[in-house]
Parts: sequence; structure tokens; C-alpha cells
Amino acid sequence: MSGTESHYNALCRYLQSRPDKERIMSVAADAIRDESLLQALLQLMSGADDTLRWRAAWAVDKVSQLHPSSLVGWRRKMVEWAMSPDVADGFRRLVLSSLYNLPDEEVLDVPFFNFLLDRMADLQSPPGVQALCMKLAFRMSRADGDLHEEFLCILRNMCMEYYSAGVVSVMRKCLKKQNKKYE
Repeated sequence: MSGTESHYNALCRYLQSRPDKERIMSVAADAIRDESLLQALLQLMSGADDTLRWRAAWAVDKVSQLHPSSLVGWRRKMVEWAMSPDVADGFRRLVLSSLYNLPDEEVLDVPFFNFLLDRMADLQSPPGVQALCMKLAFRMSRADGDLHEEFLCILRNMCMEYYSAGVVSVMRKCLKKQNKKYE
């Protein structure tokens, strides 16, 4: 049995035991040190049941906070997961959070950008998803002045009273930063 297979089986058992934040942080720290463990986490995100997928995504989100460069090669797959209509919103939020922690791409991913614009304004999306979509779209649009102005125009035209306090806060922060080209 390969290292990834043994890690995959061990992770399945470990994550089924309802881990807490400390245990997830421990898994994330181990995954940063061991590429095959990170591969096993990402494999769980691809095909496990919803509970295991969510817990693996939680650990990967912690990896993205601690060592974002280890996930850069997985950006495309993470974008696919985020855009998939078949994923639970909690899983999508964790994937978007992980993507937010990664360094910016040089080339604009237009379908992903459009997805972010749609979700940030979608009143049916949970506030956490809306806020992360807004943050990602803001950051992605800053590379192109015209696109950034279009993004800001969309924000200005969103009726704040329909959104949660958290989403409104992100809106205001984006609008406040509008004059700062690159921070």
C-alpha cells in the first residue's frame, strides 16, 4: 500500500471521530510536513462522503492559512469545487476561504470571476459565501482598472438593507479601499 493510500485510510478513520479545532490544526500541521498526507486530504475532498469532505476541507483551509504555497498547484481543482452546483454551502465556504489565502494568479479566470459576482449578490447564498466571493472578486478585479470600476459599480448598486451585517461590512471595506490601487 502506498503512503497516500495508508494516509487516506488513516485520515478517514481519524476524521470520522468528530475532530475538534486542535485536532484539525494538528492534521494541517502534519500535512504541511508530509506531502502524501496533504494529497490524502485533497483526495478526501474529491470523493468522500459530505462529512469527511467538510472535515478535510477544514484541515485544508488551515493549511492554506499556515502554508498557502503548498496548495497553489491545486487552485484549479479548488475553483472547480467552489463552482460546483452539487456541493454544500459549508464546503464551498471552506474552499473559498482556502482560495482567498492563496497568492493571486496573474491571469484572470473569467468564469470564476463571474461566479464570484453572481454569488456575492445572490440573496440565497449564505453570508459567509457572499462575503468571501466579494473579497475574492475585489482582489481579482484590482489588476484591471476597468474591471475594478465595474466591480465597484456593482457594489454601489447593491441594496445594503437586503444583506447581513457581515456582508455589508465587507461591502463597505471594499468601497473604502476603492482609491487604493495596490496595498
